[in-house]
Parts: sequence; C-alpha cells; structure tokens
Amino acid sequence: MSRPSRHDSVQHGIPVLARRLATGGLMGCALISIGCAGDRDTHTYVERLGIDTVSVESYTRTADGFRGDVTIRSPSAMVAHYEASLTPEGTIARMQVDWSTPPENPDGRPPIGYTYTLDGDSATVELRRGTEPTTARIAVPPAAIPLVGKTPVAYAVLEQAVRQAIASGSDVYPAHYLSVVRGRVVSTEIVRMGPDSISFGFFGSPFLVEVDADGRILGRSGEQTTMKVVGERVNAVDIATLAADFASRDARGEGMGVASPLAAVEATLDGAALNIRYSQPARRGREIWGGLVPWDEVWRTGANAATAFSTDRDLEIGGAAVPAGDYTLFSIYTADSAQLIINRQTEQWGTQYDQEQDLVRVDLARESLAEGVERFTISIEAAEEGGVLRLDWDTTRFSVPIRVM
Repeated sequence: MSRPSRHDSVQHGIPVLARRLATGGLMGCALISIGCAGDRDTHTYVERLGIDTVSVESYTRTADGFRGDVTIRSPSAMVAHYEASLTPEGTIARMQVDWSTPPENPDGRPPIGYTYTLDGDSATVELRRGTEPTTARIAVPPAAIPLVGKTPVAYAVLEQAVRQAIASGSDVYPAHYLSVVRGRVVSTEIVRMGPDSISFGFFGSPFLVEVDADGRILGRSGEQTTMKVVGERVNAVDIATLAADFASRDARGEGMGVASPLAAVEATLDGAALNIRYSQPARRGREIWGGLVPWDEVWRTGANAATAFSTDRDLEIGGAAVPAGDYTLFSIYTADSAQLIINRQTEQWGTQYDQEQDLVRVDLARESLAEGVERFTISIEAAEEGGVLRLDWDTTRFSVPIRVM
C-alpha cells in the first residue's frame, strides 16, 4: 500500500455533530451530558451515513485493558459488549465479544460470541453460536488486534491500533486485525500524517482519523472509502435505550435495513431478455451529483459489487453495437455531460474497473425530475422503437435508447 498524501485537515469530512443533533441527529434519543470528555478514559462515538445514525459506541480504557459497548443499526439492530486485557507491552492478550439482539425485536438475529486468546505468533479463537461452541488455533502476526465485528471499524479497536503505532515510533505501522467472522488476518497500515491526524487503509482507500496527543480518537471520516461513514466523539449516550429504540423500529418494519440493498431489473424488448443486477445506495440527505458521485471519475453505477448487465440478443445502445452476452455497467459524469460505460469484465467488486475491458462508451441524456428519488434506481422501459435505459437518483434522470438488432 502506498502512503497517502497529507490531507489539508482530517476535519475535512468530519462534520460538527452538534449541528446534526440540532436537525434530528440521534433519531430523537437524548444525549446524557457528562461534561468535557477530552481528558477522560471513557469515550463515546456516534457514526453516521449521511443524516442517518448507523452506530454508537462507548468504551473505557485502563492501563490493563478496555471494555465497551456498541450498537449497530444495519441490517438490523444488535448490541455487542466486549472486554480486552492487555499484555505489559500494551498489546491484546485476550478479548471476549458477545453480540445480541435487543428483546424489543423478537425476530432479530440470534446471539453470537467469540473469545480470542493471543500468545505470540498464534491465537486460539472460540466461536459461540447455538449450542455447540467451536475452537480453532491459527497463526497470527505479533501484536495482532482482534475485531469486534466484521471490519476494523470499532473505535476501541482502532484506538488500540493507533496506540500500538505510536508506541512503535514509526510513521507507518503495519496493523494486523484478527477476524473470527472472516476466519483470517486482515492487514492494513496506520500512517501518521501529522501531530493530530493519521490514516488507515480500507480496501485501497484511506479512513482519515483525528487524534489528540495521546492517541485518543476525536473523530474520523470514511468519505474517501466505499463506506462513506463519518464519526465524532460526543458526550455519553445511553446505548441500551438507543439500541432498544432501533430494535423496536426493526420489529415495526421501520428499521434501517441494508445500507444498499440488492435490486434486479428484468425486461423484455422485442423478444430480447435484458437483466440488470445492482445495489441501491440511498441519498440520506447528501449531495449526489458532483458530491457523493464525483465529477470526472468512473462510478460503479450503484453500490457494492459491480452492476451486472446481460442480454440474450444483439443490441444497439446509444447507437453503439452491443453483442449478446454478459457485461458490467459503469458510468462517468461531469457538470455538463454523462456517459454509460459497457465493460466486458464481469463478477468483480464495483471498485475494480479495467478500462482496457471497455466495449463501448455512450452518451447519456440528462433531465430534471419533479420529485427527488431517495434510492438510486435503474429501469428499462419500452419505447416506440425498442426501449430506454434510465438511471434515476435525487432530482436527475440519465437515459439512453436501446434497440434490438
């Protein structure tokens, strides 16, 4: 991984939480003031995706370890309690994590727990799910850091990595995360970018993190990553009450759900069967065109895995020949124009774009919509001659004609 360039300020992309709370930040749940937390060992963080709260975490660190609680909302509300003990060198010796669904959602996901015990270059991992716990011993790099969930996003875990990086005295520190869910070690780099900022790699893009002189996290921005989340340290939050509220919303069918759910388009035009599979990101109060979807950069035309397109007949799309087969749809936008990219590579992640695999690029027409569209939506509609492919999001529609050959 190459070292990221120095960002002008890590606070770029880390909004002031107070402003968001003033406009409905925590879904109506009150914060409990405990005064300034700048010099305390107990810290609380709220993470958001656009205007939506996606997780809240609070933990306490001592000389011997740390313990905390986190609640997440997507795809449904769950709560984790974790406790970690440290070695005399400041690395993790043992960590136990227990996830559960609040009782307010009786149909929620079942509980799961795991315990990591680290000893030099190996770790014993106990997984508790159902009635039969399983235990495995795996090789790990020295000073490996167990995860609370699937990815290294828990603030306690990130702060542990930052502290180990500071203790190493190096500006670039290799952090190794141990994931029981993925069953492997996930490695990245903690990069010191200045006295108050660091970054860590996340699938090829940097999370930018603001820290104090002792390595305590003040906030972080994932706006340059595919996660797009932003978090900030706040006064204490009643996590149990908040988790109960989130779970009750799930039980009523009003929960957050998957951030970018899968969607399918199936259409028949003049005997041709057309299929599109993609994921639908939501607006969530964000600027879309020229913001979340930047100008002059290739976009995956959705979220998550690359958007898949197939046809069983030869087509003409925007005047360009597209033989029957399987493809991936990308797109690129400027303030004045837009193009749909039909690419031969298939079944890849949405950030894996190979221009050498382009079949054609065709121009997209642009028009304004009278009402905003919350989730990015692809559709194929019949027309007088063939049909039209439409991309709708926010208050803009992009379209291109399709004709069966």
